[in-house]
Parts: sequence; C-alpha cells; structure tokens
Amino acid sequence: MKKKLILALMALMILTSACGTTDKNQSSVVNEVAPKISSAKASSIYNGMDAKVEEILNDGSEYAVYLAYPQSSDEVYLYNSQKWRSASMIKVFILATTMEMVKDGNLSLDQQLTLNYYDKVGGAGILGGYPDGSNLSLREVLRLMITQSDNTATNMIIDLVGMDTINDYVREKGYKDTILQRKMMDMDAIYSGRENYSSVKDLGNIFLKIYNHKCVSKECDDVMLDFLLGQTDTECFNTALPGLSIAHKTGALAGLFDDGGIIYGGPSGDVILVIMTENFAGESIVIESMKNFARYVVYDFAP
Repeated sequence: MKKKLILALMALMILTSACGTTDKNQSSVVNEVAPKISSAKASSIYNGMDAKVEEILNDGSEYAVYLAYPQSSDEVYLYNSQKWRSASMIKVFILATTMEMVKDGNLSLDQQLTLNYYDKVGGAGILGGYPDGSNLSLREVLRLMITQSDNTATNMIIDLVGMDTINDYVREKGYKDTILQRKMMDMDAIYSGRENYSSVKDLGNIFLKIYNHKCVSKECDDVMLDFLLGQTDTECFNTALPGLSIAHKTGALAGLFDDGGIIYGGPSGDVILVIMTENFAGESIVIESMKNFARYVVYDFAP
C-alpha cells in the first residue's frame, strides 16, 4: 500500500497543467499546512473579537470583516458581512472564472489578445498607455488586471470570457453576494445604479479556496497566487506588516476602500483577512484603522 501511495504521489508531481507553473520561491510559501486544532478549542477562538473590531475599527466608517487562521482552525470569523459594492475586489472572481476556462482547455494563458483603441478606459492601470494594436498574452493581461488593478485589462477579460459566464461561475461556486453587472469605468451604468457587488464572506471564501489549492486546480491556483503576491497597491496591509508575504487585492471607489487576501508567516500562522468599508470617514482614515486591525490579528491575537 505504501509503495502504491509513493508511486501515485510521484506521478502527480510530474503532471503538467495548462495553467503552467510559478516561481519556486513564491510557491513554497503556500505549501506548508499545520495540523488543525480540536473542534472544542476552535469553537471559542474568536470570543471577544466583536468588541476588538469595534474598538480598533472605530472611526465612523462602516466595516465588514472576514478572518480565518487556516493552519490552526476550520472556524471562520465574520463581522457584518453583507452585500456591498465590490470595487476592484470583483476582479478576483473574474480571474478565477478565466482560470477555470484555462483548466478546461477553453482558453490558453499563451493565447494573444489585441489591445484596440476602444478597449482603453481610465482609472487604474497602465494598458491605456500602450499603442493601439499591441498584442499581449492572456497571462499578461490577467497579471495586469490583478497586480496593477488595470481597468482596461479587466474589460478585455470580461469581453473575452463574457459577463454571463462570470456570473454563472459565481453562482455555481456558491458565492451568493457577488455579481458582476458592469464593466470597469462604465459611468452610464454607475449613474443608472448598476453596480458590482460582493461581501467579505464571498471574498474570504475564495481566498481560502485559493490558499488551500481548492479553487480551480493546484497549478491554476498557483498562477493566481503569483498574481496576487505581485499586487502593487501596498499602502494598507503591506505597510502594516513589512516583511510578510501577502497575496491580496485592493479596491477603491467613492466612499470605500477595501483590502483582502492571504497573509503568510505571522507568529500565529497564516491569516486570511478581508476588510470592506462603506460610507467611510476618508481613505487615509480607514487605511490607518485597517492597518491597526491587521497588526492586531497577525501579531497580538493568538488563535
């Protein structure tokens, strides 16, 4: 039996995937998983967390929080999770949908996409400065969508994959608060009240699946982690937690700032943390509060 198990594991290691591979140093950070604690202890690890949230995130803004310590407990903490405007956090679900299509062989990360003048929109990103007619691989467009939060790249992916396909994926995977209803920088849609939505529960759950390599596939989840680790917006979690590897996504719109993802290597183990806001007191104010809460759950709270 042991010999068969060893042979099976060796066969699995040499399998290749349409998703390709990532840098070995970045991949190694996600593969160690500690034993789970007992369910009796897990049932009480977040006692008093509501009071701590209200103490630290106390600046007049509305907050929602998802918190998990996947190496220590199966239990998840939720505070005020509800359907809120997703801003650029929706791009994580667009990424996962696209990678599902790559896994199924319907798309290839190496296929070329052409940047047309009508694809270009404002807001975050660098693709708007590329010459019309530029050719980019699907891999590079996805990377820019996440690392730069590039709105032009995002709209190119929505056109390629289809808004209905993305929403079908979201529903099939059980993300009940998430819906894509407009492309990025579609001001007519915004003015008409057509917004994109998600919740800390949905976002935390997809980050947890990616962390555990149970979102798309081991290889495809590694590609997504590679993109998320390359996030260039580092003024919140990264600034609060220098020296730690953080695979995350941020989002911002009028009245909100969000940050969420996977924080590796804290003293209590890896942390999945998502914080969303609405009706905020100001971007700099909520970022400071969120930084303080991130420090607390990584350095001061022991699950």
